[in-house]
Amino acid sequence: MTMRVDLRSRLKANSAIMAITGTAIDWNRRTGMPALVLYNISPGRSYTFNGATGLHGARIQFDCMSLDLIEAEALFDAVLAEMEREETVGSTQFSMSFLESQRDMPTIDIEGVGAVGGISADFFVWWKPN
Repeated sequence: MTMRVDLRSRLKANSAIMAITGTAIDWNRRTGMPALVLYNISPGRSYTFNGATGLHGARIQFDCMSLDLIEAEALFDAVLAEMEREETVGSTQFSMSFLESQRDMPTIDIEGVGAVGGISADFFVWWKPN
């Protein structure tokens, strides 16, 4: 669970991401608009024949959501730049993450908000407890 907290803190500390989303960065739910929503797709626990190594290559989905595609693209670019560098946050040491896939999100109408779409991307987020 600590990695999730540290990853969210890492993204919130990035000024380019925060300039677009404000505080709307969360796991499994949209908390504002524009928003960055994170989903854990696979744990990515690494093993040898002696057991778990302590290194994780979790597959994390990053949904860059906005009312405007240009804004969603800018958010994706900021996330990509952040995730492709190493960083230690809290008790988690993040290695360079790798972009696995990138796709357009279908636009949906949300009552009271409008037509929301964006970019969904999966990264292999390499990390270990510090």
